[in-house]
This record gives sequence, structure tokens and C-alpha cells, in this order.
Amino acid sequence: MLLDLQVKQAICPSDLILTSDIGLAIKGQVKELNIPFPCRLRLFERASGRLISEVMTDQSGNYVFNHLTANKFFIVAHHPLNQYNAVIADLVVPK
Repeated sequence: MLLDLQVKQAICPSDLILTSDIGLAIKGQVKELNIPFPCRLRLFERASGRLISEVMTDQSGNYVFNHLTANKFFIVAHHPLNQYNAVIADLVVPK
């Protein structure tokens, strides 16, 4: 049996999250007990729940997610030693 398929590229609005230029950004600092704290952060698109990016903060807890478009996101911060539950920042909008 032979199948003659014509593949068409699907374009989904959520596929246009990242831009090739610097775009918009989400940046900040993670603190534990008001002390800068390095950890891993994950950025998710709010509408679909899709993972967009993952970064490690610097030693001062600073992070930045670049190349974003104007969508709503949520960020999950994980404690590196798993001493605490993850912290979630919801309805985050890049500037």
C-alpha cells in the first residue's frame, strides 16, 4: 500500500511565543528568607501549559527570560535541595 501525503505546516498561535530578536523579557531575583538564592526556574505558557524555557539563576538569584512575545506565562521555581515545595508565580507578563 502506498500513501500519497502532502504535509502542511501547522501554525498555532502558541508557536509564536519566542522571537529571534531580544523581544520582551521577564526578569527578577529569587530570595529565600529575604536572602538572594540561586535555583532553577521554568517558564510555561499559561494558555497551553507548554514549557517555554528553563534557566538557572546566577549566584545572586538573578534571572532573565528573553525573546518573549506579549503573552501570559507562569514561572515555577524549584528549591535545589528539595527542602520546600516549588513556588509558582502566575499571570506573569513580559515587558
